[in-house]
Amino acid sequence: MRVELTGNINTIPQRLFIDLKTQAITYYLHYHLQPLEDVPNISKSVCDVFLPICMSRAECPILDLAVSSLALAVFSRTQQHPPAAMEASLMYHRLLQVAQSAFASLSEENIDTCLLAIFFMSRFESAVHRPGQLSLKTSLTTTLQSFSHHDGALAALGFWKDHLSQTYPATDVIKHTRRGMLRSALMRNIALPKWMREGKTFGEHGLELEYDRIVVRIVNARQRLCGLLNEKTDSQRTSPKLASMAEDLNEEVEDIDNALQDWTANFPSTWSYQRLTLSNPHPWPTRDFYSPIVYNYSSPTDAALWNQYYASRMLINSIRWRVLQLENPNSADIVHHQRLECLFHINTTANDLASSVPYCLERFKIADGPYSSSHYTTVTPNANEDIKPYLAGLLIWPLTIASSVRDVDVQQRLWFRSELARLGRMVGTGVFECAETDHWLEL
Repeated sequence: MRVELTGNINTIPQRLFIDLKTQAITYYLHYHLQPLEDVPNISKSVCDVFLPICMSRAECPILDLAVSSLALAVFSRTQQHPPAAMEASLMYHRLLQVAQSAFASLSEENIDTCLLAIFFMSRFESAVHRPGQLSLKTSLTTTLQSFSHHDGALAALGFWKDHLSQTYPATDVIKHTRRGMLRSALMRNIALPKWMREGKTFGEHGLELEYDRIVVRIVNARQRLCGLLNEKTDSQRTSPKLASMAEDLNEEVEDIDNALQDWTANFPSTWSYQRLTLSNPHPWPTRDFYSPIVYNYSSPTDAALWNQYYASRMLINSIRWRVLQLENPNSADIVHHQRLECLFHINTTANDLASSVPYCLERFKIADGPYSSSHYTTVTPNANEDIKPYLAGLLIWPLTIASSVRDVDVQQRLWFRSELARLGRMVGTGVFECAETDHWLEL
């Protein structure tokens, strides 16, 4: 894979487009994997560590097939190019054959390559997924094929932990793969293996380790909640034992919410943002604008960091709201007050996230002064510019959470789902189109 990109895609010599595969890879790398500057470690993903590895292993067959199949699938969807879909499918089936033998002999030399291949294979399945593939009786989490690749990544991480970690420290690929598996566990509501729970083992440190431990606690709290709800369903009433367990879990999730707030208190001042109001009146909500309030950040990566925080607080307060339903009826007044508190936090952070969407998509312009100016500024919508897919990608995970939290205001949740589905079409990932269907996730 020897495609090199500089500048705008329109400036790339046409001789590079010698075949469909090259054209698709060129498009994908330029528009979907554009590296951002000064990305905090906590905001990075597998994509951020892919390009250096890819360029250092240009002759690696499994990576070539993995990237090519996904690039062709995305190109097919975003550019409405059916021949690319056919070639993507052929390459993907070749990739499955090559991957089978590679995964059977994991070692220090190939584990990063194999994990990257699994990442792109999972992305491929998400890209080609169609909302119509689900029947009324099936759920997204049980039928989405990309989750089978998540299981493969989990097995590879387990192999590294058991057989390689003593002599081969966690690489960025290993670290970011684990982060993806935490998200997968959250979506599927599955328990985390004990060996996977400590982020420090996988190279997390500082603020990222702090947040990592919070995410692990959120995954575990959701697991515990589902266990309590199942027990309540079986008994049809809240027993003293169940009420006591719910009280313990309530204390845990409240502590998690406080830990999230303490975490942001350690952010450097350069990560702060500005609250602005659009200058022209408009009926709200509209596409990309839920209200006239918009947040202005120093960089897209700062916005991505805050969006993770907003989404996490929405989710943990939703979990707490449901836990409080199981509390002792004798504490009705206290529980009612705490539930109102949870709804307040959910609505506040949902508004925070909604106000961040326009900045992330470059949907407004500021006049009459620089970002740091304290005097009056004019903020106007900028809906004519094309949205950059690699920037839209920064919103996908927070919007996945926001569109799935059942206690968000109905109108706002529908807006989140509409935004996610549209961005899914923009980045060529079909699974996110399910956000506008009855099959979408509920967390």
